[in-house]
Amino acid sequence: MPVRPPLHRPVGRREKRERDHDYDRTRDPVSRALYHSKRWRTEREAFLHEHPLCMECQHHDVIRPASVVDHIDPHRGDETVFWDRNRWQALCASCHGRKTAVQDGGFGNARRCS
Repeated sequence: MPVRPPLHRPVGRREKRERDHDYDRTRDPVSRALYHSKRWRTEREAFLHEHPLCMECQHHDVIRPASVVDHIDPHRGDETVFWDRNRWQALCASCHGRKTAVQDGGFGNARRCS
């Protein structure tokens, strides 16, 4: 009987998935519910359709597709702020990660998109 060869899994893949899952569990339950709602998925897709390019990259004359809807100011679970489209911006994952790290005191100064 043939034996299937093992699948290659990059080092750290499981750990990253577990870290992401742990972060979501420690997030405020109200915020978590907002991000997991069908309304958010629908609104997010519509916003990205209307704003297909990363705003931060455009400021640096770089064209990159947006993949994240970012709340410009943290909403901290306030539904009025959460759903206010005037407080949203379309970002690529790289710019969003950099912005979040700077706001949360992570990596230090934000760097230019490259």
